[in-house]
Amino acid sequence: MNATVSRPWYREPMVWLMLAFPLSAVIAGLSTVAIAVRAGGADAVPESVRRTAQVQIADLAADQRALELGLSARLDLDADTGAVRVTLEGDAGMPARLHLSAVHPTAAAADEALPLLRQDDAFLGRFTADRSHDWKLVLTPESGDWRLIARLPAGATRARLHPALTD
Repeated sequence: MNATVSRPWYREPMVWLMLAFPLSAVIAGLSTVAIAVRAGGADAVPESVRRTAQVQIADLAADQRALELGLSARLDLDADTGAVRVTLEGDAGMPARLHLSAVHPTAAAADEALPLLRQDDAFLGRFTADRSHDWKLVLTPESGDWRLIARLPAGATRARLHPALTD
């Protein structure tokens, strides 16, 4: 007579095939979540933005004020020591301090804030961040009345800061 031999479930190939596809999807999903969490995400540029309906409106008053005052600045960076010297040009007076923000292109946690103290006709500080990639520079007085911006390319030692708006 025909007797069927019963095997345990873990010896059946069809059971493993049915488990393999959902299990691989779960593992791939968890791996994707782990990669996304470790990467941090795409941090936005720290701008004050107002949202109206589906439109984002940036506050450009500080840039307009810098343009009205005819402001610009030259940043010189000592590659060995990281010493920063900023020379301000225009009709801003000479505040006692300036604030220089070095904005990382993708990771807000790597942003650096540099206080610059006035010494004679320039402002001095120290840039200690990694200079192997580009940085966005934002120069403002403590009051925040005006703003100058620039891009500091990787390895560069000079940058020209200017208002974000033009005539």
